[in-house]
Amino acid sequence: MNAPKIFLDISLLKAKPQDIPYSYHLLAITAVTSIASYILALKPATPELARILGTQNSIVVMSIAEHAFFALTVWVILKIRGYSGRFVQAMTAMFGVSTIIRILVWLVVSLLAADKESSGSGLAGMLVFGLSLWIWVVYAHVFRETLETRFGNGLLYTIVSQVITSMLLLTVIDVNF
Repeated sequence: MNAPKIFLDISLLKAKPQDIPYSYHLLAITAVTSIASYILALKPATPELARILGTQNSIVVMSIAEHAFFALTVWVILKIRGYSGRFVQAMTAMFGVSTIIRILVWLVVSLLAADKESSGSGLAGMLVFGLSLWIWVVYAHVFRETLETRFGNGLLYTIVSQVITSMLLLTVIDVNF
């Protein structure tokens, strides 16, 4: 099994979450790497986030909480639709794909931060925005394949899961605007 290739293929909409082996071990690994990539992607914004959240430790807590709430939300959606048996592969796919995309975001943001005077900062911003949208497209693909539905429904499930995750996160994380 070549997990990184499968995650890359899912990111490119060439593979399905069913192509990933059903493995709690792989789910745990992808959850940890997704959390780490989330923290890494936020690193250039850490001083500002630390001011908003109160401490830099809060960024780690926020990342763990967001991943837990997202997984819970996905599990509830799958349970309601009668596909809870597909949770491990769907969540492994989402965590694996998010790791790849966040590393790309980190690379773009790091290059942008290193060259603030460059005229390419607009391009870098568009790339980050494009990658942020692409992760929703990939999540919609995962929902579509997992729930055996149309892409539009997968996109709807993606939006609902992100909104619920954000609402849950804002109820637990103390934000100091």
